[in-house]
Amino acid sequence: MDCVLGWVLACVLGSMCSLFVDIVWTPCMWVNSWAALYVLAEKGLCALLGDVPHKGIISQKSLKGMMVEYKRSTLRDEDAPETPVEGGASPDAVEVGFQKRTRHPLGLHTQLELILAGVSLLLAALLLGCLVALGVQYHRDPSHSTCLTEACIRVAGKIMESLDRGVSPCEDFYQFSCGGWIRRNPLPDGRSRWNTFNSLWDQNQAILKHLLENATFNSSSEAERKTQRFYLSCLQVERIEELGAQPLADLIEKIGGWNVTGPWNQDNFMEVLKAVAGTYRATPFFTVYVGADSKSSNSNVIQVDQAGLFLPSRDYYLNRTANEKVLTAYLDYMEELGMLLGGQPASTREQMRQVLELEIQVANLTVPQDQRRDEEKIYHKMSIAELQALAPSMNWLEFLSFLLSPLELGDSEPVVVYGTNYLQQVSELINRTEPSILNNYLIWNLVQKTSLSLDRRFESAQEKLLETLYGTKKSCMPRWQTCISNTDDALGFALGSLFVKATFDRQSKEIAEGMISEIRTAFEEALDQLPWMDERTRRAAKEKADAIYDMIGFPDFILEPKELDDVYDGYEVSEDSFFQNMLNLYNFSAKVMADQLRKPPSRDQWSMTPQTVNAYYLPTKNEIVFPAGILQAPFYARNHPKALNFGGIGVVMGHELTHAFDDQGREYDKEGNLRPWWQNESLAAFRNHTACMEEQYSQYQVNGEKLNGRQTLGENIADNGGLKAAYNAYKAWLRKHGEEQQLPAVGLTNHQLFFVGFAQVLPSRVAWGLPLSHSLLGVPLEVWGMQERDWEMGPKLGCGKWSGESLCPEPFGWCPTKHVRRPEQGEFFRRLL
Repeated sequence: MDCVLGWVLACVLGSMCSLFVDIVWTPCMWVNSWAALYVLAEKGLCALLGDVPHKGIISQKSLKGMMVEYKRSTLRDEDAPETPVEGGASPDAVEVGFQKRTRHPLGLHTQLELILAGVSLLLAALLLGCLVALGVQYHRDPSHSTCLTEACIRVAGKIMESLDRGVSPCEDFYQFSCGGWIRRNPLPDGRSRWNTFNSLWDQNQAILKHLLENATFNSSSEAERKTQRFYLSCLQVERIEELGAQPLADLIEKIGGWNVTGPWNQDNFMEVLKAVAGTYRATPFFTVYVGADSKSSNSNVIQVDQAGLFLPSRDYYLNRTANEKVLTAYLDYMEELGMLLGGQPASTREQMRQVLELEIQVANLTVPQDQRRDEEKIYHKMSIAELQALAPSMNWLEFLSFLLSPLELGDSEPVVVYGTNYLQQVSELINRTEPSILNNYLIWNLVQKTSLSLDRRFESAQEKLLETLYGTKKSCMPRWQTCISNTDDALGFALGSLFVKATFDRQSKEIAEGMISEIRTAFEEALDQLPWMDERTRRAAKEKADAIYDMIGFPDFILEPKELDDVYDGYEVSEDSFFQNMLNLYNFSAKVMADQLRKPPSRDQWSMTPQTVNAYYLPTKNEIVFPAGILQAPFYARNHPKALNFGGIGVVMGHELTHAFDDQGREYDKEGNLRPWWQNESLAAFRNHTACMEEQYSQYQVNGEKLNGRQTLGENIADNGGLKAAYNAYKAWLRKHGEEQQLPAVGLTNHQLFFVGFAQVLPSRVAWGLPLSHSLLGVPLEVWGMQERDWEMGPKLGCGKWSGESLCPEPFGWCPTKHVRRPEQGEFFRRLL
């Protein structure tokens, strides 16, 4: 219909020009003039209006037929002669118009005819100019053009492979966006989860394998050479199988023995605790580490927190009826490892049952994670002397002095304890537990930590437990992948040096920094739209957002051989003994921890290695970190459309930035200190809104299990806020730079591409038993209750003015207020941080 309107316009103006044509040009020229005008109108107006431009010049016969249809539909009643065309031919509007006109016998024309001719000429010239201008504009406007670069064609193909065109995006956006990916990606054997994060990590591992197995490997860095030695020691399967369980059995004997496998020293609780938790960094009962003081972020402090459980959640221990199968499998695992180390079947099972009962008691004392989200309530700073009075079952000064040797500590040394009630009750539990059970529990923690460095029997035993926990089948992961992961844990930054030098595009770092700046700006602008936030709190929030320090790619020291070598100086690595390399690593990490206590926190001290496919926000440093490992497709590529980059890594950036203002991050100020900086009225409003979100997410189920909206609250806020910030940043980019070219064959606008791209970095296969306590980034979009329904294809899409950017007709009925009980709380979803 749009194209017909173009033809109508051309023909109306052409009719006015016909008199001029008759006067000035010979009759034989009229057809060519009309044909040219028609083709120009079709190529200009029709292309502008969205139809496919006509290919080639039309024939005069076709032109005449079209003009007949045009006359029949619009001009017949007014202008057509009532008598039929002579010779019985079909009426031809143009031919009739010219042939039947009465002319002056001398070829002269009236004054009126001359005036009309001049006007017609002027109109024709204007029409021609407009059409030419429209044609030029069409070719200059990227919104009407297609990107046909190799990169665009490739990414278009990948997007189309992941789509499920048989599903309406309005009915099931997740299935529409990711259905193709789901069909092509079954859950691999031995995996509890499979998503784009895992897939990209596998890709990074393959790169690292190639680098470490290169026969010409010859690095100038000793740390990089240690990395290769460590990796090769892990690959020596024959040597590992030959040694069997002996390395761990020898270690247990050295510590003082284990009642499960043989004689043990009955009076050495403190010595065993120091060895297990200090030298070898296991975590029975509690964990001890050095980190930035939350209330004085420019200094490090000793910190003590609850620990001591092997299963991934305390819930497995507490609901014994529902988890009987898991607890039985865990006891079988404990018994099998005990027997592999020399225990007898009957006595081993009974003693490990006692250890399991102790773990259940510890689990009962732990504070649930959803009750630990308010750090103000669980942060307690005290001296070692006060800690001794709180938990007198052990000598804390002796233990901490051993752990942080060679530092000298005194009774006045400050310690931050997270959960005083837990530590007090654990101390009482230790006092009333039999020494043999305590010894068995301590050594069991050491066995857990070190057993995967032994032969294949120990790995097989754990696989059986994981199958019960998550429903996963036996792992088919090749040994080299296991060894890459172990190397990443041991010498991650030296490994990162190799990765960055081989893969990372330095320009990507600059582009990523620019994207973060744009997303930060969009986030701050969103703060202005929060009617419930007072001006003082809003101003402080903007100052905090401005102060967030972004770390992109990698820390600079990894590319300086001397600095890199200094980081791993003192860590001895041999190519002959993988188990000993792991023990050396635990001892080395304890020394590194001790070295940090008297130093201020360093921004160069990253918590993730460069090759990691992830990102994080650290509140005590008020910094966001994006390793090189995630700055790759599908999250980011320099030659991809901005819609995909903002929908991929842009949402991840927005997610981490929003963590600074989630229910935990909002407690820290711009300097990274835990202190109240919100005004009471705004804080009350924030809590009211987040309670609504907690309630909503608690309604969603995955694999029949309900989410814990309280436990996932921080991630839910970050997920939603990150999506909105990234989309607003993309729209701001478009306003500044103009529309970008569209991908070929995909059939999506760039706004729609943003949301489909966002969805396609999230598709996931999750084992049925996986706990639902992790971030929604990297799990099925179906878990994203708000995104799939209330934020279908973005914030507010399908509701009001946003419907034009949705694939769905307006309205499609999933406005946020329809999913909350109180309308005023629905405003939070429309104006979410």
